[in-house]
Amino acid sequence: MIKTINEFGPQLGWSESQTTGFLEKVGPNVQPRQDDAETFAEAVICFLAGVEAPVPDVPVPTPGPGELLIRVAAAGFCHTDYQVYKGAYGTQLPFTGSHEPAGTIVQLGPNILGDWRVNDRVGVLNFRNPCNVCNGCRWRMKTYGSLDVRYCEKKTMNGILRADGGFAEYMIASDNALVHLPDDLSFEQAAPLMCAGATAWNAIKETGLEKGKSIAIVGIGGLGVLAIQFAKARGLRVVAIDNRDIGLKLACDVPAHLTPDLVVNINSRSAIKEIDAFTDSIGLQGTVVCTDDVAASDWSLHRLQPQGACVVLGLPESGFQFDAFNLVFREIIVKGSLHCSVNEVKNMIKAVSENGIVSHLTLLPLEGGEDIPERAAAHSFTGRLVIQV
Repeated sequence: MIKTINEFGPQLGWSESQTTGFLEKVGPNVQPRQDDAETFAEAVICFLAGVEAPVPDVPVPTPGPGELLIRVAAAGFCHTDYQVYKGAYGTQLPFTGSHEPAGTIVQLGPNILGDWRVNDRVGVLNFRNPCNVCNGCRWRMKTYGSLDVRYCEKKTMNGILRADGGFAEYMIASDNALVHLPDDLSFEQAAPLMCAGATAWNAIKETGLEKGKSIAIVGIGGLGVLAIQFAKARGLRVVAIDNRDIGLKLACDVPAHLTPDLVVNINSRSAIKEIDAFTDSIGLQGTVVCTDDVAASDWSLHRLQPQGACVVLGLPESGFQFDAFNLVFREIIVKGSLHCSVNEVKNMIKAVSENGIVSHLTLLPLEGGEDIPERAAAHSFTGRLVIQV
């Protein structure tokens, strides 16, 4: 059965329970009992702190038209999950988190489109159900002649808005928001690719840089490590930049053929000279900023050559603050990047398999997940957090 906990954490304006944690796995085993395996399953369900609610037996969801039932094997904890935990998205509780799931198809609903079969290994993307009527959908149709759910203003997001996510034995996925996983890619490695990987992949693509061009990856955590490897796999000359020993170490702890060409400590007195030597004092052609540190974002813009492109992925609470003179007089380009299309996710998966790209993972069982948000906020882990279901 699905067990519940009575605390989702310090939501905006909400009290915090003193007795329960953010995640808790109840029961000795993640496998459903044989007598009710078809009907009930275990999951992490989140309730508003202080609300008295019974512990229900929640049925395994039934896939509707265009939907599939997924047996989750692994699910990642992303920075967005922390924002959900803090109440940034106004998520209605009760709710099951995680938008980075990977697992196996166990049931197909009616009217399925695509080559999907029971027992297929899949990664689940978090954007679903474009409305086709909002301004974002209308813009996409008018400009490109097709929908892209990323730009829908009313979209459903697994583990974020209007749909339960992957911290459960079973979840529902849409037939247009799945990708097949090759046999050589583990579920644990696949899970963070569904958001972190897609985000980093698209950011590299959005710089518009071709093979042989120079790029800096600023902020080397779970996202930055993937960005380094994606950039190297695309043939770019890569500078890895961080100010933490663990970040500088992670930058080099990748397959030999994917190591960055230069690793720079942003706090070093020689940092600017090292980048100047790397670029013949012209400046970098692109940067991808994988941190919400405002100063680091502006610093990276000053390392660009005129008309260089910076793609920012962080979401600082105070907003970005850039040097206006640098931005205007050197015609610096600053862009955001949101996930990527399903086709690009497929390209990313292919590149991961062909190049041996790996994430650094901290693996936890659901039983040990009660302190995940605090660990995430304190950055007291290595790489990406993945829950084994």
